[in-house]
Amino acid sequence: MKSYFYLGVGIIITLIVALLVYGVYMNQRGENEIAQRMENLQLPLTGTLVKQREIQPLVELDLVNLYCDDMTDIIAQENGRIVRVFVDKHGSITAGTPIVQLLDEDIPLKLKQAESDILDAEAQLVKTRNSYNRYKKLIEMDAVSAEKFDEAEAAYKAAQARLSRFEAERDRLQVRMSRQLVISSIEGEVLRLYHSEGAYVTAGTPVALVGDFSKLYFSAPVVDEQAQRMEIGRPIEVFISGGATSVLGGEALPKSYGANYSAGNKGADQIFSAKVIKITPDLSEPATVRQAVWQLDNRVGLLEPGAYRKMRLHSSISRKCLTVPIDAFTDENHDKVAVLEADGHLGFRHVQTGITDGTYMEIISGLSEGDIVITSDTEGLTSGTEIDITLEDN
Repeated sequence: MKSYFYLGVGIIITLIVALLVYGVYMNQRGENEIAQRMENLQLPLTGTLVKQREIQPLVELDLVNLYCDDMTDIIAQENGRIVRVFVDKHGSITAGTPIVQLLDEDIPLKLKQAESDILDAEAQLVKTRNSYNRYKKLIEMDAVSAEKFDEAEAAYKAAQARLSRFEAERDRLQVRMSRQLVISSIEGEVLRLYHSEGAYVTAGTPVALVGDFSKLYFSAPVVDEQAQRMEIGRPIEVFISGGATSVLGGEALPKSYGANYSAGNKGADQIFSAKVIKITPDLSEPATVRQAVWQLDNRVGLLEPGAYRKMRLHSSISRKCLTVPIDAFTDENHDKVAVLEADGHLGFRHVQTGITDGTYMEIISGLSEGDIVITSDTEGLTSGTEIDITLEDN
């Protein structure tokens, strides 16, 4: 009985070992077959030729700060109570337009007193002048002492000085009176009125904020190669997706100053016009990076000073250059592409890029015309992979 038991156990062990050996063999064979198939496999990918194309340069700025050169507080230069407001909030005004009328009741009273003092001083001047002229004739005839003449002359000069002092006081009060009418120093829109009729303000207090937002400005750093291609004064098209103080791209965001609209809002499709007005340092000086300043035409009134997101600058002038699709780049920095090497295998190249129109990007170095770049996803693939390319028609 025991012999049969041991025989059965031996058979079972033998079967188990045989199955393990067979499993290892089949696994090794499968891996070898897979490796052999991979060696003979040509991975299908899509690609396109590197070639010359006409593109319109596009610059994308993630965040831009628009600012205004013509915005200022209108300051009261005298104390006084506001008795009249001449403008409405958001009204358009020109330089010299009255904003408010102040009243300091002491000034008219002091001015009246000054006029009275001037009349008295003028009468005194006439009296002393006549006395001086009389003594002058007498001194010439030796009919009066020099002491008497000197007294008459001194009284005359004192009367002149007294009149001048009162006239100066009158002029000063008249200037103060004129300053009771607060006028705008610039042309623009009344963005804020800080006080209403009846309020008392002191000298140095702002009474209104006036700004001209028809021209706004922004700046951005640009590499020298791009700066050299810019032409000061040439218009470009500007699109803005959204901003903290705008009503763009469907975002119903309030304006900071509530300036008036002069045209309908087309959202992200709204086209603005801008031009480069300054590049520093000057293009004649060597530099790696320069600062460009643009002037933006905002006569439609849709924009105000503030931060705006995703601004796109489109040039109206096309340039022919060596390009590849942006889809061909394998990194966010746009400095590496996958290519079909001469031996039919996958390769990677580092490139130097230039301008873009949002679809294609200029290649300055790293590729030649006629090279084939991969537009398929190459994530996880390594150099040397044998590939089969289908060229896109573009």
